[in-house]
Amino acid sequence: MTPVRYPPHRATSHKRPAHDAPSPLTFVLLIAAPAIVAVAALRPR
Repeated sequence: MTPVRYPPHRATSHKRPAHDAPSPLTFVLLIAAPAIVAVAALRPR
């Protein structure tokens, strides 16, 4: 029974993800921008 050999294409891809993942800054802006707009809109004048 021969040992299982995995292809080495995943060995060097640990430095950056292969797919274009949005940066954490993008997630923060997508969450914070509507919240800031809502706070500004709902603030008592």
